[in-house]
Amino acid sequence: MKSITFMLEYGCLPIWVRNESGKLICAGLPEDLVHHYELEELLKEISKEYDALYINNSVEFSYQGFRTKEDETLFIQKVYRAIEMLKSVANGKYEIVVDGI
Repeated sequence: MKSITFMLEYGCLPIWVRNESGKLICAGLPEDLVHHYELEELLKEISKEYDALYINNSVEFSYQGFRTKEDETLFIQKVYRAIEMLKSVANGKYEIVVDGI
């Protein structure tokens, strides 16, 4: 069975699609799931917020973290909402793997 791994990575949507042998097929939602606008927008929002946790310029790339504990909690809630939405949308077509949340 193909799998979708939810894994946060700087500069990428947190979705990694793998074939039955574990080889990466694509990053981002697979073609049969891209029509789920709400999920796609939530993933983009999570990616943008995750990227904002880092300083990335010509001199430095470093983690700066969340401004407040409340910001961190809200982010984690979005991540879990996206994972649940992904499971629902995938509807058993893909194994859903969560890595490092």
